[in-house]
Amino acid sequence: MYTLYYMPGACSMAVHIALNELGQEAKLENVGVPQGQERSSEFLKINPRGNVPVLVDDGLVIREGAAILVYLLEKHKSALLPATGKARAQALEWLMFCNATLHPAYGKAFFALKSFTGETQEKVLSAAIEQINKLWQDVEKQLADSPYLCGQECTMADLLITVIGNWSSYLPKPVQIGPNAKRLFKSVIARPSYQKALAVEGVEYKAAA
Repeated sequence: MYTLYYMPGACSMAVHIALNELGQEAKLENVGVPQGQERSSEFLKINPRGNVPVLVDDGLVIREGAAILVYLLEKHKSALLPATGKARAQALEWLMFCNATLHPAYGKAFFALKSFTGETQEKVLSAAIEQINKLWQDVEKQLADSPYLCGQECTMADLLITVIGNWSSYLPKPVQIGPNAKRLFKSVIARPSYQKALAVEGVEYKAAA
């Protein structure tokens, strides 16, 4: 059985959803702590970086979200990550866009909230949200002629981007998410795998409204 270390609603939720999609049982370890407190020493032994997700599979410890997702989808031969060719390249591109471009953009906004006050916070936060909005414009164009990021079939990128989209509700300034993205969100959160993860993690989904 897998063990997944997660925080409710964080990027680790995408791994939780993937496990549900694959029909795989997992021991779920919530390592969330109140702001300002450190992770437990037990978790830091597993991942000294202190971040989630972390997946443990029969002694193998994987500490990066995209690596975990690719590992799981390849191991269980899921259509959420095409096996070869152009379809695989596109699915990987958009998965990495979510993981390495959109996720860090939100990270800058949350860093501004935690690390600054007053005018400095306002300046850094505004710049971060401006970048986030530009990225959602890119997403909106990609979804103009298809229901999913990579065309007619759902991939792991659609599941991850839907998780990230919900972070917008935690920011004090509005994030401009367009109708195509919201249509995608509604489709993705309707999947049983997503509904199960929301219920288990106690997360309310707001970004589709």
